[in-house]
Amino acid sequence: MTEPRFPTLSPDQLTPEQRRVAEALARSPRGAVRGPYVPLIYSPELADRMRHLGDFIRFEGVLPPRLKEIVIFTVARHWSVAFMFAIHRQNAAELGLERAVIDAIAQGRRPAALTPPEDAAYDAARDLLRGARIGAATFTALRQHFDERGVIELVSFVGYYTALAMILNTAEIAPPAGAEALPPLPQ
Repeated sequence: MTEPRFPTLSPDQLTPEQRRVAEALARSPRGAVRGPYVPLIYSPELADRMRHLGDFIRFEGVLPPRLKEIVIFTVARHWSVAFMFAIHRQNAAELGLERAVIDAIAQGRRPAALTPPEDAAYDAARDLLRGARIGAATFTALRQHFDERGVIELVSFVGYYTALAMILNTAEIAPPAGAEALPPLPQ
């Protein structure tokens, strides 16, 4: 086994600023320094700013929780982030997200059982991930379900989770032991 690129810092290794951020993460819905925050804690100011943004993006805002999970899976699949996909499988089950939806995204296929707003959000996320912009037809469909606030929160949501994907992939953070594997994308 190779050494982790960003070893988990023990409490006695933390600087006062890192400790402050670690304590804030422990009080947040995350409950601890884990996942992308293991490497982020090396830059405590960045970790703290990402935590604040993440608290809003993930746990507040106008987007429904189930839709957020679909978008997270879409981002995780696009960037092949096994850790993100595995962690959110647990969250999705609690929200009642159908296994068929999760499996379709995992296999790089369009899920069949989405509501019209979820379908529009999925298309918007795919547009952003593939071409860094939302096409006219997708934007029109998106606006049928979301106002300006909802659209900009969705775009920011994709951007935030893309940043986390880059951090997780760079740190090579593995999914939890026993997690279902993320299949390779078909060629």
